[in-house]
Amino acid sequence: MNPAVPQYLMLLVVAAVLILLAWIAVDALRRRSVSRIAGVLIALAAVYSAALLGTSLLSVAPDLRPGDTKCFDEWCATMLGAQTGPSPNAMTVHVRLSNLGLREQRSVLARAFIESGGRRSWPLNPGALQTPVPGGGSTDISLAFFPNPPSPSPRFVVTEAASGSVTPGLIVIGDESSPFHPLAGWPVSV
Repeated sequence: MNPAVPQYLMLLVVAAVLILLAWIAVDALRRRSVSRIAGVLIALAAVYSAALLGTSLLSVAPDLRPGDTKCFDEWCATMLGAQTGPSPNAMTVHVRLSNLGLREQRSVLARAFIESGGRRSWPLNPGALQTPVPGGGSTDISLAFFPNPPSPSPRFVVTEAASGSVTPGLIVIGDESSPFHPLAGWPVSV
């Protein structure tokens, strides 16, 4: 699917809502039935919700390659590599945090985990993702994990969707933060 399609769909829905609101205002001035207009609004919300959920449920989780960058506005993360140790079940993932903006910033919503065997393992040092990054610069960090249970195909994921915060992406068709949308991640091979 063309990556611009979800943005165009959202733009169309926003335009339709604005037109409908103008129609409601004009109709209210004429003292017509508001129930008919409310029915149209409910139908529009149902169509948008179906498109939002349908896109999420039909999407496939993209696999990124080591060195690929995943951005959240101006804040970006790149998995550089992974290694085992110091114990056999331990894993360290090396990540480069980048800031495409002009001022120093950090992500307060970013979360990282290893997806393995249908379960998520969270880092022992999650605060490393909130490291301040200078404007136009980058910083390398390492995240320590004990992935459990071990699986033959673990994936490393950095996202803002797992933060539990309500973000605008929650209602954007095709956004990783929208309900049931799969998360892009890097396959981990150590």
